[in-house]
Amino acid sequence: MVRVPPRLPEAAVGVVTATVLVTTSAHLSAGPDSRAADAVQYVLLVLAGGAVAMIRRRPRTAAALASFVLCAEIARRYPDGPVWAVGWISLAGVSWQTSRRTALAWAGIMLAALTLAAAVFGSSGLVLPLIFLGWSAAAILTGDALRDRRERIEALRERARFLELTQEEVALRRVAEERLRIARDLHDSVAHAMATINVQAAAAAHVIDRRPQAAGEALVAIRRASGEVLEELGAMLSVLRDESQQADRAPAPGVGQIARLADSVAASGLAVEVVDDGTAAGVSPAVGTAAYRIVQESLTNVIRHSTAGKARVEVVAVGDSGLSIAISDSGPAAAGNRATGSASAGSGVGIRGMRERVTSTGGVFHAGHTAEGGFLVRARWEARS
Repeated sequence: MVRVPPRLPEAAVGVVTATVLVTTSAHLSAGPDSRAADAVQYVLLVLAGGAVAMIRRRPRTAAALASFVLCAEIARRYPDGPVWAVGWISLAGVSWQTSRRTALAWAGIMLAALTLAAAVFGSSGLVLPLIFLGWSAAAILTGDALRDRRERIEALRERARFLELTQEEVALRRVAEERLRIARDLHDSVAHAMATINVQAAAAAHVIDRRPQAAGEALVAIRRASGEVLEELGAMLSVLRDESQQADRAPAPGVGQIARLADSVAASGLAVEVVDDGTAAGVSPAVGTAAYRIVQESLTNVIRHSTAGKARVEVVAVGDSGLSIAISDSGPAAAGNRATGSASAGSGVGIRGMRERVTSTGGVFHAGHTAEGGFLVRARWEARS
C-alpha cells in the first residue's frame, strides 16, 4: 500500500491554484490605467497559490500572504482578476480553522490594508475593497458552517468512542456478575454435598465394626449426595464450555425443589420440617433460585456448625409475586463435627454470599442467633407493584 505524504494534497492544491491564476491572468488585457502581466505579477500569483496551500495548517499566515499579494496587485495596477478570490478563500479558511472572532479581525486587517493601498497608490481599485467587505462576510459565514460541521462530526465520533467504551465496561461487568453467580452456586452445591458426605463418612467410620448395616446406609447417602453434586457440576461446566448453549439450560433450582432438598439432608441425620404456605405464582425464577440456595446454604450450616438434630424451613407467599423464607434450628452451636467431634471451620463466605444473593434480587436478608441459642436465617422479597 502506497503511503501518501500528509502535505502532498495541500501542495497539489497550491500548484493547481497558482497554475490557474497564472494562465488566466496571462490572457487578461490591460486597460488604459492598468499594467500588463509581467514577471512580478507571476511571482505574486505563485505566492497566492502558496497562500491557498497553507490555509489548512497555517490559516493566519495564509491570510497575511493573501493580503500582501492583493496590496501588491493594487500598487502595481495590474488588471483585476481571479487573484482576488484568494483573499476570500483565505478568510474562509481562517474562520474554518480558528474562530469567527479571529476571522473578523483578519477581515478588518485585510480590508484596512487594501483600502490604504488603494488610497496611497491612487488606484482606481478603491471600489474593489468596498466590494470585498460583502464578500468577506460571506467567506466568514462559509467558514463558520464548515467549522460547525467539523465540530459536529468530532462530537459524533467522540460519542461513538464513549459508547464503545461503555459497552465494553458493561460487558465486563456482566461477565464479572456471571462469574460471581457461578461461584455462589458452586459454593452452595459443593458445601452442602461435602457437609453431608463428611458427616456420613465420619458416621460410617464410627460404626463400621459394630453396625455394618448402618455403615452401608451411610455409604449409600454418600453416593447419592456425591452423585447429585457431580450432576449439577457437570451441567454447569457444559454451559461454560458450550458457547452456543442458551443460558436458560443452566441448572436453576427453585422453590419447588426445597422439599427434595430437605429429604436429601435427612440422610445426614438432620431432620428437616418444611412448612409450605404456598408459593405465589408470580415469583420470578431469579427469586426462586435465590430462595433455594439460601435454604441449601442454611441447612449446610446447621449440619456443620450446630448440634441441633432438627431444623425448620418456612416458605410463605407474599402477595402475588413475593416470597418469604425462614430457616431456623434450636442450637446450640457445635464445638466440633456432629459425628466425630472434630472442628468444622467454615469458609467465611456463607452468610455474606447469602446476603449478596438476596439483595441482588431485590430482597431483604437477616441472619443471627435466637434467644433460645439457635440460629435463624430469614429472607423476604416483597410483591412487585
